[in-house]
Amino acid sequence: MNRKEIQKISLQYRTLSSQMLKMNSQEEMYCIQQFFDFISETEIIRNYINECKTQEYDFEQIFADKGWRNVLMLPAKQEELVSYGYQLLQYILDGPKSLIGLCMGYTGSNKFSDNIEAFVRKSIEPFVVAIRTYIELCFIDCEDVAENQENKVVTIFLSYCQKDMDIADCLEENIAPYICDKAKISRDIRDVEYHESFKRFMQSIEKHDYVITIISDNYLKSRNCMFEMLEVVKDSYFSKKLLFIVLGDDDAIYYKNMPQEGISADVYSALGQAKYSKYWSSVDKELEIEIEEIGDPMHAILQIKEKQIVQKILLDMPEFLEFIRDNKGLTLSEHIEKGFEDMISFMGL
Repeated sequence: MNRKEIQKISLQYRTLSSQMLKMNSQEEMYCIQQFFDFISETEIIRNYINECKTQEYDFEQIFADKGWRNVLMLPAKQEELVSYGYQLLQYILDGPKSLIGLCMGYTGSNKFSDNIEAFVRKSIEPFVVAIRTYIELCFIDCEDVAENQENKVVTIFLSYCQKDMDIADCLEENIAPYICDKAKISRDIRDVEYHESFKRFMQSIEKHDYVITIISDNYLKSRNCMFEMLEVVKDSYFSKKLLFIVLGDDDAIYYKNMPQEGISADVYSALGQAKYSKYWSSVDKELEIEIEEIGDPMHAILQIKEKQIVQKILLDMPEFLEFIRDNKGLTLSEHIEKGFEDMISFMGL
């Protein structure tokens, strides 16, 4: 199997898995069925799942023994997790079942949709990520027509919030002498209307060798920026392409007009991280109030969808902030002072 074939499988997989992970009602069981049929019928995935099968899980008994507020205890090892996740999907689809009956107790909310969404994210998503990682590793390892690497120009995708455009301009101007003819930077603005922006963003990343992301206070408070990057960092293949600039207050000098508020992305302290959780919690509460004031859910569809996105940000933000901290994002001033040597070394330039 060549790279192009695996790339097609990867695209289909991401589409179906994304559709399934967004489900929050019993009526969307067809999403699980479509995903399950695809992984069962795709040889490369089916063979891997079969290789990972270590034991049979009695989910009838597992759910009977699970306490009301307890969650399923997923295996720690990758192979066991794959086997467990696949058999869990089999159990859910095997005969008529009340999905909400399996999901209740996964959050403090009494809403069916909240519990289903939480169950899917906590019990099924780890399996989805494990399979996705395997597909990506196959893509990396598979044989293909050798490319001429000697004269290849590295492509870099620059992602930032529109409010930080001056920083993006400054970065591009200052890094240019160091990359010369070795790399080319293309830019996008991560503060566009949502709609299909995530799909476009992922497609843009796929076409580039590396991604430089400018993390600021503006970025961490942007719905679109956060939603997109939270999805990207879960993908082990894409996350290895990401470089972060974490703005500090000293970087304010690079704006044409001095910002009225702080720009620093306060991600290296517990208090700083808590600040962003509080911010998104307040956004979530405001949306809840709007939905209650509208009353009829049919007239509050936009607010309900927005609330789902915000709740997803709240759920994944702690892991994302840890990811940034672990990957050591320097400020723009530090990068300029060091001649961007960390970035250049990471990209092999």
